[in-house]
Amino acid sequence: MFFTIEDIIRYSRMFRSIPVDISEELRGWNWNTPPLIPTYPIKMAVSDLTNDFCETGRFVYLKYVKRIPELSQPKLIRGKFIHDTITEASKTAKLLIYSGHIDNFREKFIENGEIIYNNMNTTNIENAKEIFKMIWNYAADVFSSSLTRARSRSPYLSIDSIVALTVPGINEYPIDGTLIGLTKTIRIDNLLPPSIIVEYKTREYQPIHEITLAAYALAYESQYETPINHAILINIKIDEKRKDIKYYEKPITISDSLRQQFIDLRDNLAKIINDQIDPGKPKNCSLDCPYFKICNK
Repeated sequence: MFFTIEDIIRYSRMFRSIPVDISEELRGWNWNTPPLIPTYPIKMAVSDLTNDFCETGRFVYLKYVKRIPELSQPKLIRGKFIHDTITEASKTAKLLIYSGHIDNFREKFIENGEIIYNNMNTTNIENAKEIFKMIWNYAADVFSSSLTRARSRSPYLSIDSIVALTVPGINEYPIDGTLIGLTKTIRIDNLLPPSIIVEYKTREYQPIHEITLAAYALAYESQYETPINHAILINIKIDEKRKDIKYYEKPITISDSLRQQFIDLRDNLAKIINDQIDPGKPKNCSLDCPYFKICNK
């Protein structure tokens, strides 16, 4: 959830031990040739393609064709709050080091947490304060230890180097997805150097979540022409009542099969939007779907 240089080394070694054979035609840099070239001129968000709410795709029909606003759902609001807290923690750690708060880093980090929490939108989030404090204190532990290790390397490190060694990831990393049929600015939850894509999930794992990583990998390849063979899916579990926070890592190989699943899903959903086809409700509607009340009036 909060990553160190040691984590990056561990992931890199783990990826090297996982065999992979990816077809050249399914690399993102071949965005202008079949099968990757988009069939329709539609640009969608990754979350629209890979939500686990709607098996038929009526989600995108209601959003893009009928232009019906999404309704907030408690689990989605909670998940966004957790994502935002993680992002704020990483940003704060970097800002404190750049501002010279190295010797008193942990004290200042905890102090800043109070200010940041008071500026966050916690409406309709049960136990928001407890969730925030658990994540923030965990971040304080990870980044404080990481900073100590970074400083022990050499007394001559630049501030940039210390920041890079302490908080190596870039949260909400933007990529232009237009070449592969996605929106202009899609955001990776965390990008670890040199090019490790990390996606956070706060709800139960679903296989479609792996297609999210395929989408990011293909977009990254299309923009930077750098191969992405593997990525990391992080499932975050927070029990604020027990004051327990856990996260589970799942390495994902961005295989030919996963890339083709993305292509098929993208084209099927784009057809719904382009041809204005109502695919109908799925057999089982998720209570977490932003359109649940629309489809189940």
